[in-house]
Amino acid sequence: MLGTDADIADRRYRRLMSRGHGDRPPVAYLADGVWPDGQLIADAPPSASAALHLARELHVAMEESRTGQRALAAATGIAHTTIGRILAGTVLCDIGTLAKLEHALGRPLWPHPPADS
Repeated sequence: MLGTDADIADRRYRRLMSRGHGDRPPVAYLADGVWPDGQLIADAPPSASAALHLARELHVAMEESRTGQRALAAATGIAHTTIGRILAGTVLCDIGTLAKLEHALGRPLWPHPPADS
């Protein structure tokens, strides 16, 4: 039994993104508005909030540096489709990918602790 297209997509996502601890794609927790500028549902998991923050910061950094997805992909070795999925909230970004994006863009995308911590 295959199920609906949504069921198949959900199973595929869970198989590919097992690191998400059973969470749905971050965009699935959007209550209002358009990703990443919308609001999450009240009981969204922390991963959805983190993905929303990262998508917003990545979008701003790319706009300010006038860097497109393909150029960023070339600079990082990350597939442009993966960058698009991070921006769209359909995947969770891993720490290695985050580090590569920050390095290529020359700015933090995630809050860093103070240097004296």
